[in-house]
Amino acid sequence: MRYQDLDFKSLSPTPVRKPVSVRSIPRPPARWLLIGVMPLVGLALLAALSDGAAKVGDSTAKADRLHYSLELPGSTAETADVDAARERPTTVPDSSPSAPASRAVEPVPAEIPQTEATPTEPSQDQATVAAEAAADSKAEDWTEIEVRPGDTLAAIFDRAGLKPSTTHEVANLNEQTRQLRRIRPGQKIALLIDDSQKLSQLRYMPSLTETLVIKRQADQSLSSEIINHPLDAVPVFKSGVIESSLFEAAAVSGIPDNIIMEMANIFGWDIDFALDIRKGDRFSVVYNELYKEGTRVRSGQILAAEFVNRGKVYRALYYTDPKGNSGYFTPDGKSMRKAFLRTPVKFSRISSRFTGKRWHPVLGKWRSHKGVDYAAPRGTPVRASGDGKIIKAQRSKSYGNVVFIQHGGRYTTVYAHMKGFARGIRKGKRVRQGQIIGYVGSTGYATGPHLHYEFRVNGVHRNPLTVKLPAAAPINPAYLDDFRNKTRKQLALLELAREQSLARLDDDQP
Repeated sequence: MRYQDLDFKSLSPTPVRKPVSVRSIPRPPARWLLIGVMPLVGLALLAALSDGAAKVGDSTAKADRLHYSLELPGSTAETADVDAARERPTTVPDSSPSAPASRAVEPVPAEIPQTEATPTEPSQDQATVAAEAAADSKAEDWTEIEVRPGDTLAAIFDRAGLKPSTTHEVANLNEQTRQLRRIRPGQKIALLIDDSQKLSQLRYMPSLTETLVIKRQADQSLSSEIINHPLDAVPVFKSGVIESSLFEAAAVSGIPDNIIMEMANIFGWDIDFALDIRKGDRFSVVYNELYKEGTRVRSGQILAAEFVNRGKVYRALYYTDPKGNSGYFTPDGKSMRKAFLRTPVKFSRISSRFTGKRWHPVLGKWRSHKGVDYAAPRGTPVRASGDGKIIKAQRSKSYGNVVFIQHGGRYTTVYAHMKGFARGIRKGKRVRQGQIIGYVGSTGYATGPHLHYEFRVNGVHRNPLTVKLPAAAPINPAYLDDFRNKTRKQLALLELAREQSLARLDDDQP
């Protein structure tokens, strides 16, 4: 049995009444009935015409409704609210001309969903999503290919489905695109190919700071451009104290190998890092760390450096004059660069020094040795110690493969026992300081791979390790004020690094 089938009024006690005979009830006069009914009809008509509103009928079947409001077991306040909303009348506007232009309408119950009008233009979020979707769709058209070992541009284009003529067209377009002939494994090339299987665009990064872009124009010709990505330079300063070797001290201080090598080159004019270094020597260096989008890429230029060797202080500052000429100078404007390199080869050791009397291992007799022998692995590059003109480049019985370079009117340098000459090295050719002229070997009277190096002043042999080398030109006096202004910050950072080094020495002392 359902709750709806119960008649709760029948549960209350009903008094028992005696049956009354119909005949015992007096019949009222007809005029009384008319007088009693007329007011009821009038009230009904007034109720129908008042307020211009009608009560909305309840669509719930009477048999399905309880006679009384009853809180059933398990019911909640939400159920009561719904029942109240169901019983609450809703007014609707009157369509008669006499009705007001605007009337208050009771709120629609919460359970009835309300719909909003759909905007005719997309919202900002929708536009963003659409743009991202379009970008993703466009990105899917690009094909990114990683260069494999042994790959060529032709092989990459073939895998992408491009014709062989495209390879020739791209590789020979101009000087910029010729670097695609030197692609390396691990690099990536992005290709955009159109519906007709023609190359539309190409992107290639030969380095972290450059992107090569090739595009097909409206007339079907190709064009190229190099997009540069500048790196952010952040100056840092570090210092160290030598206990056993320069490179170990640099490693302890966290200085990269390329920076310490560059520092050795800067001071290499005045300090022989193979012979002059002593325990307790200290150094400080200020250099740039290069970043791309917040990620460190590599070490950059040395801005300032200091080296204290046997108590003597050497300082170098990097400066670029208004004409674009750059170099390292002392704080008073003198060039750190000398007219000659102290050593023309990166050597392992000195196998024979400059001396007036030496036992010759090949000739088997005593004779003078008018140069310095630098032992180095076979094939090590040999560099010109200064600007000059080659006056000899030949093979000799005793010297083997030898080069003579004339530097102005007073100086001559000799490079002997080389394995061979560098490309283009011949008599009469002018060379620049540091240019490779040959490679370490053991030709001529030699028992092992080394470079025999001589330094002559006005034709007289001088000891290359001790001869006083002429200095390069100092800063133009017209640029001295500019030099001081630009290097003031570098000097301040160098002083901080120096104080850091001295403080470290104080901490290490007992």
